[in-house]
Amino acid sequence: MDVLVAIDVEHLKDESAFVAHLEKEGFERIPEEEGFVFTGVSSTPVMHTRAYIFEVIGKALALSPATFCNLVCQIGENPMESYRFNKQTNTFEEA
Repeated sequence: MDVLVAIDVEHLKDESAFVAHLEKEGFERIPEEEGFVFTGVSSTPVMHTRAYIFEVIGKALALSPATFCNLVCQIGENPMESYRFNKQTNTFEEA
């Protein structure tokens, strides 16, 4: 299934480290899109794919902290979902 992830971050400490981690984990940046928009492919169930996205972006934020991070993702034909990163718990929550 196709995966689309759009990430909204502010004051990212190291953009290249952030992007490099996502690319290392199998996401490909869409160069025509402004900002941080990535695509990928998943063969796992939606819940596992969502958990993987949270884990990868959480680790990227650990490598390159930001003051704010929201993401919107679409997994397969499922509707877009919006999440925000809680810096106190280091987890994503529904927005």
